[in-house]
Amino acid sequence: MIRLTLAAGKYPAGIKVAIETFDKRLHRLSKALSILPWRLPAAQIKRIPKSVQIDIQIITDRTMLKMNTQYRNKDTTTDVLSFSYLESGLPVFAHEPVGEICISQNKAATQARENGLTLTDELCVLAVHGALHVMGYDHERSEREETAMHRAELSVLTAAGIHSGLTGRHLQATSGSALTTNSRKIPARAAKG
Repeated sequence: MIRLTLAAGKYPAGIKVAIETFDKRLHRLSKALSILPWRLPAAQIKRIPKSVQIDIQIITDRTMLKMNTQYRNKDTTTDVLSFSYLESGLPVFAHEPVGEICISQNKAATQARENGLTLTDELCVLAVHGALHVMGYDHERSEREETAMHRAELSVLTAAGIHSGLTGRHLQATSGSALTTNSRKIPARAAKG
């Protein structure tokens, strides 16, 4: 069973209700993610505890810029970053998260407006995208992997009443639509900090 957990934090009054609603939806998203297969090498799959936790942090654009620069050498902000601790090669104990997802509250709000979604729905889209990266899905690996990740996103998001995913926007962009995204999976951190 996968459990998505929102890290405690102070949020601006304008997004507090959206964050609270997002937190309430995490159980449904977790349940839908738990049905999907992991797409990791066999050695990593063996290390996955029966019940796993993936932490989610909602952060500012300023913090996201620092992280994207530090971990991806890109001096720009992005919408979501994911970290898989399974890829690090270090043991993961049952009480520890197997990964972490960082979502930019600023980018989420902008993308929600651009895509006609509520902020809560956009947070769900970004959380599912990040969780799938932790599970080994990677839309950058190949067109086939991108399609598999898109189908997985839609499967999970549809269970939450959302009918579009982040990779779907990328697929639309490559087929001529104006929609684009700049999220990317990044390598695992060697140390948990």
